Parts: sequence; structure tokens; C-alpha cells
Amino acid sequence: MKCKLIAYYLSSLDQYHKVLVNRALFGYIDNSNKGKYQYRRKGILSEIPHFKLLKGAIIVRKEDCKKIISVFKKYNVKYLTFDIEIKRSLLH
Repeated sequence: MKCKLIAYYLSSLDQYHKVLVNRALFGYIDNSNKGKYQYRRKGILSEIPHFKLLKGAIIVRKEDCKKIISVFKKYNVKYLTFDIEIKRSLLH
């Protein structure tokens, strides 16, 4: 299966924007009424099959790469992409 390895760097961003990028990618849990209710807010990777290698490195299908890159461009994140070939069972 043809995929993309995306390595991204958040070190040039301030803490507020780092949190925004991670929430946009991975989602987060939202609490209301002093923690009585919890809501799962989905990120882009909640709906895309992916494999997180390390902090700052993910593998996605080639056709899903543009969605991730659009988030990076929105927040001025530095990133590199590489074409790779993997087994189909690796992505979930």
C-alpha cells in the first residue's frame, strides 16, 4: 500500500498553537458542568487510518495526506513528507 510518512516539528510554535495543532489532529476530551459531562471531540486522525510512529511522525494513506497538510499550513507547522510502501495491516 502506498503511504506517506509525515514528520512535523512544533518546536517553532508557542504552547497555545502546539495545543491547537494536536487537538486538530488527534482530538480531545471536553468537560462541562465541572467535569460532570465529558464529550469526545474528534480530530482529523479520528476518521483517517493512521499509524503514529513517534511524537511528530505519522503514517497515513497517500490520498489522506492533503487533509493533514492543510492543518499544518493553517498553523504554520514545519513538516516533511516521504513516500513509503507498507503492508496493508499496519494502518488501523
